[in-house]
Amino acid sequence: MKKFISAFSTFASLLSKLSGIVILLLCITVCVHVILRGFFNSGVSGVYEIVQYGMLTVVAFTLAENELTGGSIVVSVLLDKMRPRIANIFGITMYVLTALGMAYVLYNQILMVGQKYNNGAVTGVLLLPHWILVIIICIGFFFFIVSFLIKIYNMIEKHKTLQNEKLTIDQLAADAVIKSEF
Repeated sequence: MKKFISAFSTFASLLSKLSGIVILLLCITVCVHVILRGFFNSGVSGVYEIVQYGMLTVVAFTLAENELTGGSIVVSVLLDKMRPRIANIFGITMYVLTALGMAYVLYNQILMVGQKYNNGAVTGVLLLPHWILVIIICIGFFFFIVSFLIKIYNMIEKHKTLQNEKLTIDQLAADAVIKSEF
């Protein structure tokens, strides 16, 4: 399992770096659009769609990396008041419920791929098929769900060795690990 988690983390990191490249390309596209619009009164055709769907790709591809690295803000006022083992069980339960909810959303998105493909729906200016864009969302949700399952696995493994004594605020702060890409 550790090899899978390591390989998945590496792949999620690569998707995140790809998203960074997409953001850079989007910035360049917008700058070129502004310059062309300023000097020639004609910008890049479909720039708004490029930015919309580029950002959709960025968000979809960074969800898993964000979850694995704990990049989101966690407010644990309620969990801090509980004993560690009870808080961990509560956290596992919430992660399982969230993973199930996200799996339901993914299922509906997969159904939507077929609907969009059958309808032949396309974007307004660039005429990109909608089903391709929904597939990008599905890929992001799939990796997001896998990252939730990894988090659940890690919490269960941690639960086996977790001591059931309530930690002080200083102990909690000392246990906190700050990770940074920089």
